[in-house]
Amino acid sequence: MFVKILKKQYFFSFVLAALSFVAAKSLQEVGVEHYYYEKATNFQKEDGYFDLSTPESVSNLPMGVIPFSDVSIMDSTHLVCIDSKSGGVLFYDLALNTVSNPLELGMNRQFTNLSMIDSTLVLFDSDKKVHFLLPPYDSTSFIASDELLDDFNSLGICLHESTKRLFMLSELQEREDGEFSCSIYTFNLNRHKLREEPLFEINTANIELFALNNNLLLPRKITSEGDTIDGLSFKPTAMAIHPRTNEIYILSSEDRSLIVFNQFGDVVNFTTLDATNFSQPTGMTFQKNGDLLITNSDLMHPTIVTLKWNKILQSMEGHGLIFGR
Repeated sequence: MFVKILKKQYFFSFVLAALSFVAAKSLQEVGVEHYYYEKATNFQKEDGYFDLSTPESVSNLPMGVIPFSDVSIMDSTHLVCIDSKSGGVLFYDLALNTVSNPLELGMNRQFTNLSMIDSTLVLFDSDKKVHFLLPPYDSTSFIASDELLDDFNSLGICLHESTKRLFMLSELQEREDGEFSCSIYTFNLNRHKLREEPLFEINTANIELFALNNNLLLPRKITSEGDTIDGLSFKPTAMAIHPRTNEIYILSSEDRSLIVFNQFGDVVNFTTLDATNFSQPTGMTFQKNGDLLITNSDLMHPTIVTLKWNKILQSMEGHGLIFGR
């Protein structure tokens, strides 16, 4: 069933190869940072919003299916997912609400992160190695790699479409000031190389300050002394880039927080997801039209929640995650 649907994507992306070549030439001319900022500055952002209180749909996963730890969009009706228990890769049909068997890739690997790049699937495993899977998505088209990502433990990866770079979210680190932070790094798909310098750092204190300055409620958390205070228990589990705004969304499962950054690392929005629809949000991805899909890893009630992207012509006030203000 899935093979038939996916045969249309059989050709390994000539477009990707061409764009990677163009990107490489551009980088030689203007340098990595200048190239990225030029792309970021020239992106034509679309204004819109999500009404978080009214999802477009909430799909219950079939009985017996283990929740997904990571997801990426393949096409308008299919997701590629990682089984949170086995680390195996499988496909989910949004329209039919069916899940394929784990892919037989000819080896026992536990995958931790994935991202689709045109018709190619990029996979990170628990040994910090990066691999590529081409159509027809079986052992015959699996390109295993012995290249290590140094000591990089990624919490999430996603494609930055305009530069054909993978964005990689690092683990949380405690800073000298006692605050926690993580960073976004870039991985060059053309050269299979991780850039040593981060694109920008994400500091929990800056997120909390943005929420306070904009009168946005912070979740409640319990301190080590047992006190209850307003603040983030920020532990990122997923990252995705909105195709219509180029903004970077980061999901923190423990406190059900969703934070949005612009391409230069500034916080531009924040919200706490309600427990009714988002009992244990873990993974997320975007449809090409801007719709946001969030997975819940609640073992008793695993779901996929779809939030419709509502395009607007000007800034607006109202419910949901608001843009263009």
